[in-house]
Amino acid sequence: MRSSHPLLTAGVLLLTACGIHATPGKAARSQTHTVVSMLRTTCFGPCPSYRVTLSSDGRISFDGLAQVQTKGKASGHATPTQIAAIRRALKAADLPSLRSSYATRKDGCGPLMMDMNGVKITVPGSQGSKTVDFYYGCRGAIANKVRPRIDQLAKTIDKELDTARWIGKPVAPGNARQATH
Repeated sequence: MRSSHPLLTAGVLLLTACGIHATPGKAARSQTHTVVSMLRTTCFGPCPSYRVTLSSDGRISFDGLAQVQTKGKASGHATPTQIAAIRRALKAADLPSLRSSYATRKDGCGPLMMDMNGVKITVPGSQGSKTVDFYYGCRGAIANKVRPRIDQLAKTIDKELDTARWIGKPVAPGNARQATH
């Protein structure tokens, strides 16, 4: 009986080692974080509305809301070059220096045009996430100063994440293709 005891101990150690080996994989996955999330809102006309999110591991999550070819969830993958381009655009836009909202008269909009689309861009940071909500109906000196930075950032996100593959040419309501990704 004594001779089976070392064999039992070796088996327990082997199983324990396997369990320990699996833990770092879980920890590595939990270190993935969001690089940027962008929500484009609809307008009175055919403005596409969707949310796209880029994770640090290159995962792209798309959620088509309205006036898009792909309604619902879809996914893709960004290359390191695309991620780097978005990081450069985020740095150039300097979101931390911007107000959280450019959407109402209280935000400095005036005059305010109705039925326009908007964009909401969120980036995480060590001090918490920063969201900038920009309504394209916001007019005036404050909005005019910020608009080029927001436009450039939003265009870069769309281009690098190739959102056009899901936005497509909008189709009539009821005929939209459902996401299968």
